[in-house]
Amino acid sequence: MEYRIESASAGGREEFIAYCATHAAEHDESYVPDARWPLDGAEGADRPSFILRAGADGTVRGAAAGLFTASFRNARRLRFAVLHALADGLDAGELADRYRSLAGAVAGSVRGLADSAYLFMPEGLAETRSALESAGFRFERTAYLMGRDAEPGPEVPLPDGYTAEAVEPGDGAALAEFTAVRNRNFREVLGSTDALVEDIAAFMRSEEYLPGGLVLLRAPDGTACGTLRLERDDEEDSAFIGTVSVDRAHRGKGLATALIRRSLRMAAGAGFGSVFLSVNAENRNALSLYLREGFTVRKAMTCLTAALERLP
Repeated sequence: MEYRIESASAGGREEFIAYCATHAAEHDESYVPDARWPLDGAEGADRPSFILRAGADGTVRGAAAGLFTASFRNARRLRFAVLHALADGLDAGELADRYRSLAGAVAGSVRGLADSAYLFMPEGLAETRSALESAGFRFERTAYLMGRDAEPGPEVPLPDGYTAEAVEPGDGAALAEFTAVRNRNFREVLGSTDALVEDIAAFMRSEEYLPGGLVLLRAPDGTACGTLRLERDDEEDSAFIGTVSVDRAHRGKGLATALIRRSLRMAAGAGFGSVFLSVNAENRNALSLYLREGFTVRKAMTCLTAALERLP
């Protein structure tokens, strides 16, 4: 079946949004494009979006969109918000060709600005994974989405001299400290990229931000040594824990456990019934902590990556 790739901004916005609403979450529900998704101007350039039309009637049978905002641009790494094509009874080679063309259209929009791209998809989608690997992607890692109820349990106090303080909107110094601590710890995590102060500041202006949800941990000498981020989750009645980090020199003191318990108390206090987080399967220390704290694996996601030079 013949097909063509078009920019979603060239008269196909409604079809692009409708396709994503129907199919994008089959692979990754983290950044499903909706009516707020920008297609034009500077914001649109940071989110290159395309549709695949097939058949004589030109119906939309696939869509792709990338995230290339400041932190991704700084890391020279694009994240696919959606990369999806309908099988339509195609053989493996034809389906791989559709994925290759969609991925290549997005990659072409950031050529020279990025070196690689990545995406997430649920484990078990063998046909889709095979098509993507034939299109130039390779396995990078497995990530677990974990969850539990928001009942906090007994409080775990911080060791003597340690304090935890909320980073307030507009506090540029604390925000810079938070970003620096977060980045130096997450460089140990496979697949992580550095955050930028402006990205975290933008998050604090978003609907996902919870007042008091950005926490900076300080050592007895006053230096920043850990972070915590709690935000509203896409799931109704749920919060999401992110950016749990403790500097290597301060580990083994129960600080991460105290931060997790603090996040559970905050979530329960804000009226949320459930809490989720994400962790790489190979991050055994973090995984063990979350299991001890009552989290269970709800979904396993495969991360695939591709060098842009391998995408046409």
